[in-house]
Amino acid sequence: MRQRVLVFGKGSLFQAKEEYIRNTFEIVGFLDNGVSDHTLEETQTDVPVYHPSDTGRYLRPDVMIILMSYQYFAMWEQLRNLGVDGSKILFGLSFPPFSERDEVLFGEGRHLTAQAQGIIYHFDPVHECILDNHGHLQEIAAELLRKKYRKKFPLIQAIVEMDTKPASRGFGMERGGAVDRYYIENFLEENKELIYGVCLEIAENTYTLKYGEDKVTDACILHLEGWGKNSIKGNLETGEGIEEGRFDCAIITQTLMFIYDLKSAAQNIYKMLKPGGSALITVSGISQISRYDADLWGSYYSFHEAAVQALFAPLFGKENVKVCTYGNVKTAVALLYGLCREDLKEEDYRAVDQDYPVIIGAILKKNHVTENA
Repeated sequence: MRQRVLVFGKGSLFQAKEEYIRNTFEIVGFLDNGVSDHTLEETQTDVPVYHPSDTGRYLRPDVMIILMSYQYFAMWEQLRNLGVDGSKILFGLSFPPFSERDEVLFGEGRHLTAQAQGIIYHFDPVHECILDNHGHLQEIAAELLRKKYRKKFPLIQAIVEMDTKPASRGFGMERGGAVDRYYIENFLEENKELIYGVCLEIAENTYTLKYGEDKVTDACILHLEGWGKNSIKGNLETGEGIEEGRFDCAIITQTLMFIYDLKSAAQNIYKMLKPGGSALITVSGISQISRYDADLWGSYYSFHEAAVQALFAPLFGKENVKVCTYGNVKTAVALLYGLCREDLKEEDYRAVDQDYPVIIGAILKKNHVTENA
C-alpha cells in the first residue's frame, strides 16, 4: 500500500518530480497558500486543495506532508507554527530524478528531517548538521561535489598545485613542435588538393611547397617588406600589393589575429583569388598570445567558429565557406601550459570538442565566373 500524502507546493520542483511522486505516493490533497476558501476541488483530478491553515483538519495519522518547493524553510516554519509535528514532514527535493548536485546530496542514505530544533541534514547515521537556510544546503552540496571531483579527476589536484607560470612561453618549440601546429598541418594535409597552380602564402612558402608539391607552378610570398625570392611587398589589411584574380590558392595561417581591420583583410583575400580559386585559412581559438607577433604587428583577436563564418560568408557565399574546429580541453591546456607536440599521444589530437577549439580552419572557394556575369 502506498504512503498517503498531502503535497505542499505545485511549482517547478513538483513538476520536475511529479512522475516519481505520483507513482510512489497516493496524493490525497494539495496545500496552497493561494487558496482563499477553506477547500477547493481541482476540476481535472478531483484532488482537493487546502489552505495550510486547515492542515489540522485533514492531516490523518496515516498521512504525511511533502514539501515540494525550494521555499521549504518557510513552509516548515508555517507548518510548525500550526502545530504540525516534524515527523510528518518529507522533503520533495530529496526525491528523484536527481541532478548531479542532488545525487551527491541525497545518495548513499543522506537525507533531510524536520525536528524541533530545525531542519537537519544527515550526512550518514552518525554525522548531521542543522541547516540555516537552503543556501547552506547548497554550500554542502558544492563541498561534496568538490570532494567527489577531486577523487574522480586527480588532475584537479595537479592543477591546484601547478605553477602560475607556464612550462614554456614559446609554445614548447624549444623541445619539439607546437601543439597548435599539429592541427594547422593536419588541416592543410586534408585540403592539399586545393593547393595548386599559382599560390600565395604569408611570410614564407614552406606549406605551399610541402603540400602543393609538383602541382604548384608559382609559389609566391606576401611580405610587408618584400623580402625573399618570389616575394610580393604587400599588406593584407590595406590591400597594398594585392593583385585582383591572380592566385589559384592562398594559404593564410595564423595571420588574422594580428590584423585589426578584418573586413578589409577578408575583402583582399577574396580579391586576390582567381574565379574558382580557394583560400585555406587558420586562426587561433584558445591560445596564448604570440608575444613575438604581438610586439611586431599588434594582437587583436581570438576566434569562434561562428565569427569566421560571419566574416567570410558575405563575400564568398555561405555555401562556399566551410569552417572546421580542431582541439579539445586536453590539447588546449597543453598548449596554454607550454607543452610541446611530442608530449601528447596521437589519440589526444584526434578527439574534437567544439567547445574547446585550439585551431579553427576555413576553406573558402571563390565562384567561377558564369557566362552571364
